[in-house]
Amino acid sequence: MTPDDLDLLPEPCGSCAFWETSVGDLASPVEHRARASRKAEWAQQVTDRWGYCGVVAVHDEEVVAFLTLAPAGLVRRLPAFATTPVGTDVAVLLSAQVVESWRGKGLGRQLVTTAAGLVARRDLRALEAVGTRREGPSCMMPVSWLESVGFAVVREHPVTPRLRMDLQTTQRWPGFGAAWSRLTGLVAPAASPQPAAYAGREARDPQARPTTPAVPVAAAVPPAVQPG
Repeated sequence: MTPDDLDLLPEPCGSCAFWETSVGDLASPVEHRARASRKAEWAQQVTDRWGYCGVVAVHDEEVVAFLTLAPAGLVRRLPAFATTPVGTDVAVLLSAQVVESWRGKGLGRQLVTTAAGLVARRDLRALEAVGTRREGPSCMMPVSWLESVGFAVVREHPVTPRLRMDLQTTQRWPGFGAAWSRLTGLVAPAASPQPAAYAGREARDPQARPTTPAVPVAAAVPPAVQPG
């Protein structure tokens, strides 16, 4: 996922800037109103650094699931939670959603598996997330769902614990290899620019190639997805 994909996300997710807005920003009415611009700015910052800011799954040109992730330093809301800071060796999973008609097919787990593979190739050891135990609509992911896709609580809290997925453990999931192969076969390489760190290198050496993986802009989900 890149900034160009934000318009494809179901509302209000495409313009929601919960994680991209600090508590201090909320005191400014101007900052609070410009949430779509803040979201786009954040997506561009993450994409400039990593080449992507998440993963989207598309069926018949419609987004059926997505997740967003970023380096901890680009998650402005993170310090507001008592269970942070996160580790220095992690990427932060911010949000994930599967449209209702596609739930229960294992698609959320598959997207997390893709994200885990991308992060592992960056020599990061884990994915972390701050979940919620509150029920009902929320900009935060339910703790129960995070646990169901492989996360475990590492810092307890009655409402917003912090969870972690150790990537070495993830690689040992039963069926991980098959799931990863299935998804990478469905993932299209990105047409977006590479991270700035590689731009100068390629200008000097046209044969140079980044060591990071191809960016998953869209996973073409088959009509029937087996539970994962």
